[in-house]
Amino acid sequence: MKRIFDISLSILLIFLLAPVWLLAVTVILQTDPGPIFFKQNRIGKDKKEFCILKFRTMFCNKASSNTTTTKHDPRVFKGGYFLRKFKIDEIPQILNVLEGSMSLVGPRPTVLDDAQKMSIEQRRRFSVRPGLTGLAQISGNTSISWNKRIDIDLYYIDHRSFWGDFVILIKTVLIVVTGRADTHPSSESEWD
Repeated sequence: MKRIFDISLSILLIFLLAPVWLLAVTVILQTDPGPIFFKQNRIGKDKKEFCILKFRTMFCNKASSNTTTTKHDPRVFKGGYFLRKFKIDEIPQILNVLEGSMSLVGPRPTVLDDAQKMSIEQRRRFSVRPGLTGLAQISGNTSISWNKRIDIDLYYIDHRSFWGDFVILIKTVLIVVTGRADTHPSSESEWD
């Protein structure tokens, strides 16, 4: 049932958000010509790697192995801050949902380095599809440590329901449209 809901709502969102897609593409190409999408391998369900899609928010020549970005990161171009503040950069992940590597709601997908730091219990978060949003995102997102986010993800896994997913989606929309989704790690290491 969840997969049918994910596909149906994702198709609707693609059409509803078409003007936002065009805005994002315009901002990116006028600010820093280059690829529109940022692609990165992430760890998904059953610890399988997949390629996550986002709108690019950093200058092409500022690539770095450091995946953590801070509030005033010089690698992010001016329009990129806008795309990030309102989570517009995350919209292409709807294609990941349609493709089946993600769900609309679930634990956020992690990079391989972070997955390797997790304990056996923490790796239980790989028992479900990662989500475009999740309980940890509406509970503090990157302003709380990875360990706390993982605890919230595990709580979600143990208590997930259709109604719970619906509430998470509504709260996500409210947080995004008010600009309160713009959170940043308190330090370079999100594990602190």
